[in-house]
This record gives sequence, C-alpha cells and structure tokens, in this order.
Amino acid sequence: MHFSIDLELTNRCNASCHFCPRDRTPHQGLMSPETFEQSIRRAVEYREQVEAAFAPEPVDIVISLCGLGEPLLNKHTPDFVRQVRAAGFRCSLSSNGAILDERRSRAILDAGVQAVYLNIGDIDEAYEEVYKLPFEKTRDNIVRFHEMAGDQCDVYIVLVNYRADADHLAAMRAYWGQYGIETFQEFEIINRGGSLFVDHMQYERFPELAEADRLLRADDEVPLCGAPYAYMFVGYDANYYLCCSDWEKKAPLGSVFDASFLDVTADKLRHTIDRQAVCKTCNLDPINKATEALQELEAGSTDRASVDGLIEGIRAQSRSIADALEVMQPGSKSVILEQPVKRRLIPVVAEA
Repeated sequence: MHFSIDLELTNRCNASCHFCPRDRTPHQGLMSPETFEQSIRRAVEYREQVEAAFAPEPVDIVISLCGLGEPLLNKHTPDFVRQVRAAGFRCSLSSNGAILDERRSRAILDAGVQAVYLNIGDIDEAYEEVYKLPFEKTRDNIVRFHEMAGDQCDVYIVLVNYRADADHLAAMRAYWGQYGIETFQEFEIINRGGSLFVDHMQYERFPELAEADRLLRADDEVPLCGAPYAYMFVGYDANYYLCCSDWEKKAPLGSVFDASFLDVTADKLRHTIDRQAVCKTCNLDPINKATEALQELEAGSTDRASVDGLIEGIRAQSRSIADALEVMQPGSKSVILEQPVKRRLIPVVAEA
C-alpha cells in the first residue's frame, strides 16, 4: 500500500502562475515548528495503524513538503526535512526553484531530502509571463541543484500542460535534457477543486452530468475519489483538509492537535459521498470525470467502449477504496451504506 502525506509548510508563494488561483485562498501563513512536530507525530501514529491493519503487506508512506505554496519561504524547511528523515519516512519537496540558491540547496541536501520536484514548464520570456519570476536565475538555480544533488536526491522537472500542446512538452523535455535533467512529471491543467475557472470543467451546466451520476451509481454502487485517502493533507494552520484540491480551505476536518488521520476518515467519506463543497466542482471527482468522458463521446472524440471502460474502472476503484478503508478503520463501509437517498441531478444549462 502506498500513501502520501502532504504537509503544507506555507500557502504563500513568490510566483503568480495563472493556473494557480492564489487570490482565492482565504488566509495564508507559515507552518510553525510546533505544528510540524505534531504532524510528524500523527504521521508516525498513522504508519503504525496502517502497518498493523495491512500486515504482512508492506506499507510505503512518503511525506511531501509542499502544500499550496513555495516551501522554501519557510525558514524552518531544512529542519523539517531532517525531522521527516529522523522519523523514518521518505521525504520529497516541491518548489518553483526561484529561491533555490546554493545555500538553500546545500541545507536541504544536507538535511536528507530524497526527491525534489521543480515546477518550471516554460523558458525565457514565456516563463516570465506565466510565472512572473526571472527565468535565467531560476534556470541557473535548478541546473546547480541538479549537479549538487548527484545520486543523493532525485530531481524532477514538473511540466504543467497549460498550453494543451504535446509538442511544447517535448520541447521542454529536450531543453532540460541538454543540462542532463531527464526525469519529468507531466500534468494536465486541474481546476483546483473549482477555484480555477476552466470552461470545459463547469460540470453543473452540462446535461451529461445526470447520466454520469446514473451510470456510476448503478446497482447501488457509490463512486469514491481516492485522493483524500491516498494523498492526505495537513494545512499550515494545523487543520486536516479534505485534499490538496481544497484551495479555498472549505473543508477543514479538525486539528492535528485534537485528532488523528484515521479519526477524520468518516468525515472525509461523508463529504465525498455527498459531493459537498470542493468535490462537486472538482475535475478529480469521479462523477465529473465521467461527465467529461460522456461529453467527449457526444463530441465524437472518443468511443463508447472507452467510456464504458472508464465507468467500470471508476466503479472498480471505488470498491477497492471502500475495502481498503474498511481494513484501516472497521465501520467505514457502514458510513458508505448510510449515504443519503439518491438525488436526481438536473444540470442548469445557461440560455444562449
């Protein structure tokens, strides 16, 4: 079993990417050392619980230092990396690289960071237009860090396909390849739980939404998103949040000082089953994924067999999620079975 715990060292950022709706964050701050230490205690507690639940199957947990901001803005980041490693977890960190100077690079490498993901999906003037950061300085930081990391730390370039252009992604891979960086993570645009306006992700207005709901709930199935359980999230303010798509922090689930990761599982389930705030507008939501597929079918850009395969895949994944949750916390399935009476989804289609 593989899990990721994302500890938000800050939700402040020195970049202003147009695919990050930073103006929608209701409050911003830095994670304190006290909150971080308690979060690590909760992570250790969680590891013990899931290892006992799934034994003898091995459990792999990585702690990601990221959240919704630039973690290097938190002066305690090297010490936080050190604490993660001392607790026996793998440690990764995400950054835009703009302030990853030699001093910070040496500090996090000496602390034991094992993987760094650098979001820099363009070059030259185009980069500066998108990120509002100086390109040459950022590039030099990344090249130097890659050289310093050697075999000690994996370095990935994160490419967000904000242009929807495969040729551009290929050009970016070639560009960084000339500096010896050949490991990449590529992502499509996501709508940050609905906080970022993306025209084709305005699900409530599409007639296919009701059909997607019907298909996924056939035979009393309950569609479940795995993100809140596989990728757990602790905000800088010590609150558990539903997942990293909760950009506006609409779904706080309690503090790490008062509850464990497993304690908030039932609330996560109720939230995702009811498709409350965040879920109902998020492009990661299973019903919304199916809605997009049905739209593509209507437009002729996919075929029925592909849509049917997606539907069955979502249903099978939902069953697997439910089974895993029941193992970790007996009684979870009863929460699923207590779901409210199905509501008929009637999309609101704006008149021309």
